[in-house]
Amino acid sequence: MSYPKCSPEDVDGKNYDYIVVGGGTAGCVLASRLSEDPNASVLLIERGHVKNNLVSRMPLLSQNMFWTDTLQVQSTIWSEPIHGAHGRSNRLWAVNGIGGASRLNAMLWTRGSPGNYTTWSNMGLKDWAWDKVEPYFRRLENVTGPLVESQSDVRGRGGPIELRKPPYPFKWLKYLEKATRNIGLSTLDDCNDPGAPSCGYFPLETAIDKNGERVSALTAYLSKYVARDRVNRLSVCTGTVASRLEIVGDEQIGRAVTGVYIRSSTGPKTGKDYLVKARREVILTCGAMTTPQLLLLSGIGPSEENSTKSTLGIPLVKELPAVGADFSDHYAIPIMLELPRKETLHFLESVIWGLWYIILWIFTGKGLVSFSSAPTAIFLHTDSIDETTMQVTTPHTEDPSHNHEIPNIEIMIIPLNSLERAVPGRSLFSIYPTILQPKATGRLEITSTDPLINPRITHPMFGHKEDLKVARLAVRFSMRLAAEFQSLYPFSAPFAFAPGNELQTLNEWEKLGEVEPSPVKNTGMELPLANKTWREVTDDEIDDYMRRVGHTALHFASTCPMGTDDEHGVVDQRLLVFGFKNLRIADASVLPKITSAHTMAPVLMIAERCADFIKRAWNGPQN
Repeated sequence: MSYPKCSPEDVDGKNYDYIVVGGGTAGCVLASRLSEDPNASVLLIERGHVKNNLVSRMPLLSQNMFWTDTLQVQSTIWSEPIHGAHGRSNRLWAVNGIGGASRLNAMLWTRGSPGNYTTWSNMGLKDWAWDKVEPYFRRLENVTGPLVESQSDVRGRGGPIELRKPPYPFKWLKYLEKATRNIGLSTLDDCNDPGAPSCGYFPLETAIDKNGERVSALTAYLSKYVARDRVNRLSVCTGTVASRLEIVGDEQIGRAVTGVYIRSSTGPKTGKDYLVKARREVILTCGAMTTPQLLLLSGIGPSEENSTKSTLGIPLVKELPAVGADFSDHYAIPIMLELPRKETLHFLESVIWGLWYIILWIFTGKGLVSFSSAPTAIFLHTDSIDETTMQVTTPHTEDPSHNHEIPNIEIMIIPLNSLERAVPGRSLFSIYPTILQPKATGRLEITSTDPLINPRITHPMFGHKEDLKVARLAVRFSMRLAAEFQSLYPFSAPFAFAPGNELQTLNEWEKLGEVEPSPVKNTGMELPLANKTWREVTDDEIDDYMRRVGHTALHFASTCPMGTDDEHGVVDQRLLVFGFKNLRIADASVLPKITSAHTMAPVLMIAERCADFIKRAWNGPQN
C-alpha cells in the first residue's frame, strides 16, 4: 500500500483548520495529534518525500549522511567562513522528508537534566520548568528492558517512542568502563532518571523497536496506516516548500496568518505559487534553519535586516529582533584511536560480513546493523575536572539547579570514524568530546526571496574564549581517558587522530577534502609523526587541531527563541509568535537556551505540548 500524499496543485485554494509547515520531527507530531480530532482538517507541508525504504529503517545504515538521495539528506548547506576555525566553512547537514532528522540521527534518547529546564524557568519561562515538561517526556516513552520495573515511576511506558539498549558485542566496553572509573567517573544506568546524577558514564537508550527498526517521527506518529485512516481530515503535501505567509491585520487590531503560499520543491523551478488557507492556526515546524527563513521571507524579523528591508524588497510586517539572531549548536572534536577491525563497526565494510549482517537484520531484526553507532557516553561539567591530573574530583550535588547538574560536555564513544570524510583503510574508534553549553551564538540571514536558496549562516564554533577553554579541557580529558583505556585494553590501540599525533596524516587527510588545508600548516616543513600524551601536548597544539577538525553535532537551535517579550524572544510560553493571534512555532528553533542533550527528545516534548496548547485553545481543556 502506497503512502497517501498530494501535490501543491492538489491543495491550491483549499481551506484547512490547521496548516503545519514542515514534516520533520515536530511536524509529524503536530499533524498526528491535531488530526485526532474528527472535526478538524489538517494540512502538512513538507519539502521532501516519504521514501520509507529498507535503508531508512535500518538503524546503523540509516545514519550515513553521504547517502543523500536515498535518505534525503541535504548536504549543500555551508556556513560562512568561521573565524575560530582558521576560516573554514562547516557543512551544516539537513534532512528533508517526512520524519526529518529523526530519520538520520543516532536515535539517542536524552531528555536533558532537570537543571536545563530550571534554567529556562529562571529566564522567566515558568511554564517550562522541569515539573511542567517531565510528564510529557514520560508520555513519549515506551521504555523496555530492566529499567521498566526499577524506574516505572520516573520513566514512561506505552508511549509512541520505543526505547531500548542494544547488546553491543565489543570487548572494549568493559575496559572503557573500568577506565572511566579509574579517572573518577561514576558508572550509571540511566541518564534520563531525574533523581540520578546527571554527570557520569552511561549506556545510551536508543529509539529502536522490537523488530530492530529505527523509530522515527514518521513511524511513531505518521505511518502510512495513520495517514490512510485519516485521509478525510489529514492531507500530506510532499515535494512542497512554503515561500511566505499570508498575513492580515496590524499592531492595533492584531495580526493573523490567513494562509500559506507554497510551490513545488522538485522538478522545473517555475516559481509558481499556490495559496492554501488556514481557518484556525498555522504552525511552523521547519527546523532551526528553515523556520526563521520563512519568517524573514514573510517580513517578520529584525528591522535592521538589510536584506529584508531594502536589498530583497520585503516590507517589514512585524519587528522581532530575535529572529535568526541567536543561532546555537553543539559541536564536536574527533579524537580517534585505531582498534582491531572486529572491535569496530568498520568490520561491516567487508563485503562478505556487511552482506551477512544486512541479511541477518532482514530476517531477524538483529545484529550490528540493528544498533546505533553510539553505545555509550560521558556527561560531565568541566568544573569537575582537576586540570593537573585530569581526574574527576568534584562530588555530586543533590541540587538539580546547581551548575554541575547541567553538563557542559558530552564525550560520545563511537566505534567508527567521526571525521566528516572517509579515511580509507583505517579501523577507527572515536572518543568524541562535544560542547553542550556554548556561550557564543551565531546568526541566520536570508539572501534571496527564493525559499529553496539556503540562508546565510554564521556558525558560532569557538566564537567565545570560554567555549575555547571548555573545548580544550574536554579534548585533553578525552586524551587522558584514552591513555587509561590504552593501559587496560589487551590489544594495540594507538592514537590515529589527536592533537600532537600523526600530524602528517592529518595534513594528507585535509588534502583529500573539499576545503583547503589550514594556511597555518602549509609551511612546507616536514612534520614528524608525533606521539604526544595528554600531559605533553600543548594548549596551542590542541587549539590548532580543534580548529582544523571541529564540526557540527547537528543540534541547530534557538533561532526563534521562546521569551517573555518581543524584544528578546520570538514566541511566548504558548509558542505563539509575538504579535500574532494564530501563528505558532514548535521545533528546535524555540529553545530559549540549548539543552545539554541530543535534541530529538526535547523537540518531541515541545511538539506534544504545542498540540495540547492548540487543542485547549480551540476545544477547551483536555483530559
